[in-house]
Amino acid sequence: MSVLSTRRYYLLKRLFLRRNCLEEDVWVGKQQAEPGVALPPEYPSLARLTELGYSTVEDLNGATSDELLDQGLTKREAAAVLAALAPLIA
Repeated sequence: MSVLSTRRYYLLKRLFLRRNCLEEDVWVGKQQAEPGVALPPEYPSLARLTELGYSTVEDLNGATSDELLDQGLTKREAAAVLAALAPLIA
Protein backbone atom coordinates (compact mmCIF):
# COMPACT_ATOMS: atom_id res chain seq x y z
CA MET A 1 0.00 0.00 0.00
CA SER A 2 1.42 3.34 -1.04
CA VAL A 3 0.32 6.92 -0.47
CA LEU A 4 0.98 8.74 -3.73
CA SER A 5 -1.41 11.69 -3.34
CA THR A 6 -3.08 13.79 -0.70
CA ARG A 7 -6.43 12.46 -1.91
CA ARG A 8 -5.30 8.87 -1.27
CA TYR A 9 -3.98 9.85 2.18
CA TYR A 10 -7.44 11.12 3.11
CA LEU A 11 -9.04 7.95 1.72
CA LEU A 12 -6.76 5.76 3.83
CA LYS A 13 -7.66 7.79 6.92
CA ARG A 14 -11.34 7.16 6.10
CA LEU A 15 -10.77 3.43 5.68
CA PHE A 16 -8.91 3.23 8.99
CA LEU A 17 -11.68 5.03 10.83
CA ARG A 18 -14.38 2.93 9.15
CA ARG A 19 -12.56 -0.28 10.09
CA ASN A 20 -12.48 0.91 13.71
CA CYS A 21 -16.14 2.02 13.70
CA LEU A 22 -15.23 5.69 14.08
CA GLU A 23 -16.62 8.77 12.34
CA GLU A 24 -15.08 9.35 8.89
CA ASP A 25 -17.10 12.35 7.62
CA VAL A 26 -14.33 14.92 8.08
CA TRP A 27 -12.00 12.86 5.92
CA VAL A 28 -14.70 12.34 3.28
CA GLY A 29 -14.92 16.10 2.80
CA LYS A 30 -11.16 16.51 2.72
CA GLN A 31 -10.80 13.70 0.16
CA GLN A 32 -13.53 15.06 -2.08
CA ALA A 33 -12.03 18.56 -1.95
CA GLU A 34 -8.81 17.27 -3.53
CA PRO A 35 -8.64 17.15 -7.34
CA GLY A 36 -8.66 13.81 -9.09
CA VAL A 37 -9.26 12.15 -12.44
CA ALA A 38 -12.59 10.29 -12.33
CA LEU A 39 -12.53 6.60 -13.07
CA PRO A 40 -14.12 5.92 -16.47
CA PRO A 41 -17.75 4.69 -16.53
CA GLU A 42 -16.73 1.24 -17.81
CA TYR A 43 -14.19 0.71 -15.01
CA PRO A 44 -14.45 -2.74 -13.37
CA SER A 45 -16.51 -2.77 -10.17
CA LEU A 46 -16.99 1.00 -10.40
CA ALA A 47 -20.21 1.11 -8.38
CA ARG A 48 -18.68 -0.91 -5.54
CA LEU A 49 -15.44 1.11 -5.62
CA THR A 50 -17.33 4.39 -5.48
CA GLU A 51 -19.38 3.11 -2.55
CA LEU A 52 -16.11 2.30 -0.75
CA GLY A 53 -14.60 5.73 -1.48
CA TYR A 54 -12.48 4.98 -4.56
CA SER A 55 -13.79 7.25 -7.31
CA THR A 56 -10.63 8.61 -8.93
CA VAL A 57 -7.35 7.36 -10.32
CA GLU A 58 -5.60 9.06 -7.40
CA ASP A 59 -7.67 7.08 -4.90
CA LEU A 60 -6.55 3.78 -6.41
CA ASN A 61 -2.97 4.65 -7.36
CA GLY A 62 -0.88 2.77 -4.79
CA ALA A 63 -3.60 0.30 -3.81
CA THR A 64 -2.74 -3.36 -3.49
CA SER A 65 -4.78 -6.46 -4.00
CA ASP A 66 -4.76 -7.03 -0.23
CA GLU A 67 -6.16 -3.55 0.39
CA LEU A 68 -9.01 -4.14 -2.04
CA LEU A 69 -9.69 -7.59 -0.58
CA ASP A 70 -9.87 -6.01 2.89
CA GLN A 71 -12.55 -3.66 1.51
CA GLY A 72 -14.66 -6.61 0.36
CA LEU A 73 -13.74 -7.10 -3.27
CA THR A 74 -13.13 -10.63 -4.48
CA LYS A 75 -9.72 -11.71 -5.78
CA ARG A 76 -11.04 -11.58 -9.33
CA GLU A 77 -12.52 -8.10 -8.84
CA ALA A 78 -9.33 -6.78 -7.22
CA ALA A 79 -7.20 -8.16 -10.04
CA ALA A 80 -9.47 -6.57 -12.67
CA VAL A 81 -9.43 -3.21 -10.84
CA LEU A 82 -5.65 -3.13 -10.62
CA ALA A 83 -5.20 -4.31 -14.22
CA ALA A 84 -7.49 -1.55 -15.45
CA LEU A 85 -5.58 1.01 -13.39
CA ALA A 86 -2.19 0.35 -15.01
CA PRO A 87 -2.91 2.14 -18.33
CA LEU A 88 -4.48 5.09 -16.49
CA ILE A 89 -1.31 5.85 -14.53
CA ALA A 90 1.19 5.09 -17.27
